[in-house]
Amino acid sequence: MEKCLVSGQLVDDKENPIYNIQLKAIADYSSIFDDDPLLGEEVTDENGKFEINFPLNSKFIDDKNNKIKIEFFIDEKKIMDVSRGIQEEIIDFGIIKFDKGNIGVNGRITDEKGNPIEGLTVIAEDEDYGKLELNVLDLVEFKVKSFIKNKNIISDEGILGNSKDFITDRFKPLLSLRDDYLGSAVTDENGYYSIIYPQESYREILDKEPDIKIIVKDKLGVFEIRETEVHKNINSTFEKIDDIIINRAEIEGWQVTLNSDSPSRITSNNNFEILIDNHQAWEKMVEVVDEAKSYIYLTQFEFYPEFIPKFFTSTEDPSKYEADDSLTYKLLEAQKRGADVKIIINENRVVPDNYDELYDYYKESDVDVRRYPAKGPYSMHAKVLVADGKKAFIIGSPFTQSYWDTSKHDINEPRRLEKNEGPYHDVSTYFEGPVIHHLEEFFIELWNYLSDTDFKGENKLSENKSLNKEIINVNTSEKLPDFNPLLRVENESLQIVRSITPQSISKRGETGVLEAYRKAITNAEDFIYLENQYFTNKYIIGALKKVLELKPDLQIIMIINEVPDVPTYRSWQHYGFEIMGLDLQKLTIEHPQIGVFAKWSGKFQNGKNKLRNCYIHSKVAIVDDKWATIGTSNLDGSSLSYAEEFGSSELSANHRNMEMNAIMYDMDFPQSDNIENFRKILWSEHLGMDISNLERPQEGWLDLWKDKGYENISQLEKEEIILHGGILPYSTKNNPKEQIKDLVEQYRRLKARFNI
Repeated sequence: MEKCLVSGQLVDDKENPIYNIQLKAIADYSSIFDDDPLLGEEVTDENGKFEINFPLNSKFIDDKNNKIKIEFFIDEKKIMDVSRGIQEEIIDFGIIKFDKGNIGVNGRITDEKGNPIEGLTVIAEDEDYGKLELNVLDLVEFKVKSFIKNKNIISDEGILGNSKDFITDRFKPLLSLRDDYLGSAVTDENGYYSIIYPQESYREILDKEPDIKIIVKDKLGVFEIRETEVHKNINSTFEKIDDIIINRAEIEGWQVTLNSDSPSRITSNNNFEILIDNHQAWEKMVEVVDEAKSYIYLTQFEFYPEFIPKFFTSTEDPSKYEADDSLTYKLLEAQKRGADVKIIINENRVVPDNYDELYDYYKESDVDVRRYPAKGPYSMHAKVLVADGKKAFIIGSPFTQSYWDTSKHDINEPRRLEKNEGPYHDVSTYFEGPVIHHLEEFFIELWNYLSDTDFKGENKLSENKSLNKEIINVNTSEKLPDFNPLLRVENESLQIVRSITPQSISKRGETGVLEAYRKAITNAEDFIYLENQYFTNKYIIGALKKVLELKPDLQIIMIINEVPDVPTYRSWQHYGFEIMGLDLQKLTIEHPQIGVFAKWSGKFQNGKNKLRNCYIHSKVAIVDDKWATIGTSNLDGSSLSYAEEFGSSELSANHRNMEMNAIMYDMDFPQSDNIENFRKILWSEHLGMDISNLERPQEGWLDLWKDKGYENISQLEKEEIILHGGILPYSTKNNPKEQIKDLVEQYRRLKARFNI
């Protein structure tokens, strides 16, 4: 056996070194009957150089027709090979030039000052995929025309043409191919990235050259920050991409910037009240409507004319209630007092909406009602009320009687009237101060957009009257026995973030709510608390999965619905849980970092236990007691990004709801503790215990929730069930009866396993 050394240097078409390329040295026998054994493997260094030492037997060396072959690989795919005969023990291949087409891109990412940005994920995609696409519809059209000659049928205006247009619109994702993922890299400390990929990643047609776009994602590698234009027909070995400049404020910090270098829609010196459950919210709203003098602007998802927001305790029988006037009547009275009342109501394409009823109610008055038209699986979901430019709300619930509720969440709540629905849990926010400018701004933009599209530009609003209004430091809300403690905050900063449908009031739309969640999740260190109607958004799920991997001490506490009111969402939720690492065959609180809970209401009545899901309609998140959001935006695609739950990204790219959230921050030292106080009031309701003076447990807040969840499961086996706060671990079963049975069985399994 003799030692042999093989060396060389791999360079590109511009003679720059190609590094980090896998290579193999192979004994290339001249005889087809001999196997070609692997002699050694190596990776090219930063200068493109390589050396491989290996032993060779004399028989192989003596046959002058035998050769040493070097094969080069990217992702286990061979990109080229070179061979050389054995003349001596040292075989120097010299400079090996790769000039057979594109195998990579490189570039740099900097901030607005030219400083490098480290840790961003960069992805290269081939824009046109490169595969010979079989157009199924054209093939069908050709076949039909070959045996049907009737022009009324086969013309573009005929049955065939109309059918083809319908199928194209509905099933485009099934008939086309997506762009090709080529590779990814993470920017280094100097902001540089280099992505390599084998040619077969894009070369499906002979001599095809890639058309590449670069996508930049955040430091979690989940959220898209930038996308370049397409670089066409690349034939250089490595394509140098121009520097990509990103404002550092987009990447770092907590505040939303909307792709700029400074926070958007943030104001200081605001007063606000957090209104937990609709007894609080609607009581306050009636007060504001009754006092309005100049104008009331309202956007709503649903608004039933018979909706009654406020009740009085009966003077004759304290156990009964007397209804106040309907909200429609109160708004009409405000208009008669001289207030300009304008309402925008969402058009619902999925179920019948109540625009016609509302329009008919007001048609003889000067109350102006407009419908926001639905053109896809998205809606005008932002529920906002502004009065006189001095007072405003972001409203949690639609105006329908079934949502009436208190913090008790009584199954038999009489103030839901004939509606045998609920209970419902929700959170709204009342505002005074400069923040109102941005709520009124939204209404004006929406109203004027509808003026242009549906009313020939008539009756536009030209002035935001909320500017320079003085704050009214008065809290007149009555504190009733059913209320949670009222949280009023004064002289604080707030940021308004929005989701805006593309091609509406903004050509590109907005994803401010998604950006807010991205930054909060990225910066989380201790806990993330999510309270939401839905949990299906792929970006949120991916970010939570990644941040849990990066931060083993981080905890996630979630309270959501086991049976959401969109049937397909349930399977999406379960898929998201599995991605995050939950074993759905076990209790959802057995994961060391994640606890998922549902809210229940129940009582022992007439000799029977009555249990019912308490529907979570709130959209609340809290992170580390430093950041909190309340608003209208669900954690689904429609609310945050695009409606991917209803189709592919191609079909749903412009399908995004109108949403609005408010963001609270508590970063200063010493902290104001406003977010912590909000969390403790909210959690006290859910946990059925006063935690206002409770310090953080040593192992984190998740254990507190788990203990209460186990305690409540143990109650399910008793003759008279008493649920403390009503939380139970989330169950994947289909209905309440199966969910209760599942929880009891899982709990028994745990007790037996740990001898509890």
